[in-house]
Amino acid sequence: MHESIAPGLIASDRSPLGRGRRGILAIVLGLSAVSLGAGMFSLAIFTDTAASTGTFASGTIDIATTPAVAFTVGAMVPGDVTTQALTITNSGTAELRYSLTTTATNTLGDSLTLTIRTLGTGCAAFDGTGVLAETTLDGAAFGSPTQGPDSGDRTLAAAASEVLCFRVSLPLATDDGLQGSSSSATFTFDAEQTANNP
Repeated sequence: MHESIAPGLIASDRSPLGRGRRGILAIVLGLSAVSLGAGMFSLAIFTDTAASTGTFASGTIDIATTPAVAFTVGAMVPGDVTTQALTITNSGTAELRYSLTTTATNTLGDSLTLTIRTLGTGCAAFDGTGVLAETTLDGAAFGSPTQGPDSGDRTLAAAASEVLCFRVSLPLATDDGLQGSSSSATFTFDAEQTANNP
């Protein structure tokens, strides 16, 4: 016959009821320990993060010339010479190389000649280093606008400038038939980057 347990009394460890409660308590405590251990394991690490940033900007190639109107010459007769200083500026942020091509209209453009020198002591003295030997104004050129370095190309560092002296002449041998004629000339400067452009 089984012993009855009065209400409010704790079952003896020897009783089936006491052993059952003790087993359930052991299971609950065991699961709690496993869960707590797993939680402690997942949280017990040191961490850190670092980041670096970068900014980028592309360079510019920007050639400019002054004055915008290099020559305004009238009433030239054979033997006349006119000289003009032309400033070429690299307004960009990267080194460039540049070339010149010239077009001049009408028969007079084929008769006028162009010579170019560096500044020297001044364009009036015209004693600088030769850049372009005397040649017909129409078609006068130095360097080449084709990509890559070419013979005669000139280089300018970023934010640098140079002065070239342009001398235009009407040769003494000019034919009498050119009296009263006119010509307009355009000097075109083509620039390209020097870096990574062999």
